[in-house]
Amino acid sequence: MTIFFGILLALVIFSVIVFFHELGHFSMAKRFGVKVDEFGIGIPPRAKQVWQDKSGTIYTLNWLPIGGFVRMKGEEMNEAGTHDKDSLASKNFWQQSAVILAGVIMNFLFAFVIFSALFMVGVEPLGINTKFQTQTETKLIPSFDEAVRIGLVKTDGIILSPLTGSIAQKSGILDNDILLSIDGKTISKPEEMIAKVKQSTVAMNFVVRWTGGVRTVPVTPENGKIGSYVGYNVTEIRKDFRYRYGVIESIQEGAIETYNQSAMTLELLGSLVKRIFAPRLPSERTEAVQSLGGPIAIGNLFVNLLDAKVASSVIILIAALISINLGVFNLLPFPALDGGRFVFLVIHRALGIFSKKKTLHGKIEQYIHIAGFSLLILLSIFVAYQDIVKIIFR
Repeated sequence: MTIFFGILLALVIFSVIVFFHELGHFSMAKRFGVKVDEFGIGIPPRAKQVWQDKSGTIYTLNWLPIGGFVRMKGEEMNEAGTHDKDSLASKNFWQQSAVILAGVIMNFLFAFVIFSALFMVGVEPLGINTKFQTQTETKLIPSFDEAVRIGLVKTDGIILSPLTGSIAQKSGILDNDILLSIDGKTISKPEEMIAKVKQSTVAMNFVVRWTGGVRTVPVTPENGKIGSYVGYNVTEIRKDFRYRYGVIESIQEGAIETYNQSAMTLELLGSLVKRIFAPRLPSERTEAVQSLGGPIAIGNLFVNLLDAKVASSVIILIAALISINLGVFNLLPFPALDGGRFVFLVIHRALGIFSKKKTLHGKIEQYIHIAGFSLLILLSIFVAYQDIVKIIFR
């Protein structure tokens, strides 16, 4: 039953996120007088027509509950009625831009409301980012250094673990020695030790704490290395840690968190693409491909969350992060995505300003979007296969 309810929960959450995304397109289209032919939840074939409003818009439910769409008049440059007043193509650049980007904006707004509400009632970080190095810091998924700084993680010095036969081991460094200082300078971060070792070519006095007390170990680096793992000696991860702010501050922190989570998602996406197409080592590509996940992985995640009986706030927080991921992904300048459509809109605008030729040929743009959509479908199939393999052979 946990599997059933986990999959159902994933479908409900994904449907809600998609609903708000499509509601953005829908509301902006209605605001600017664009005729909306259909507002659909799920991917066709159509299961049921729920309602039809006075303007002729039909509201439908479709059989594949993993997406949604808004079908508007004049979306395609070569369709009938493109130049009618109620066509999207007949609207000015700013109005078309608002309609195209409104879905993504709703994704970010959805996450912003959740973050702000959680900061108001109190929320603990979802986890600590120890896997990916990013330039962006977030409150709800802090880096390890940030977790130490805010007091989420308590440490007691820097722990060493020398490799067998390494300079560190031969010099007398023992497994689980706690580094206190090097040449009289207190070391509080692993990065400080690494930087100091890299700069030295002479013997350095490591003062370490061990079960027998404190001792000094002379170590001489070679090529800026001593051959030892180094990290924080974690003594406690606080279970009672919470962020909680007043109303105004919660709204401010919600906006900051939405921006930072979006920036980190974009940064991680860029790193993922780089590791797949230009890896430094073959293992990087393999790890990157294995890290891909789609709707099946999300469904499996919610099954695990229900099985672990996590708090409802965790599920709500994950929904906000999924919404941000969807928003960032849709902003990419790739054909068939909102970002790709916006790029073509900018191209049309530029052609209209700098050339007598008003637009690209409608057929060309249509074929590019079809090709982009086809590639996305192939990617979705590949990711789904990866998800299934990971679930079966985990």
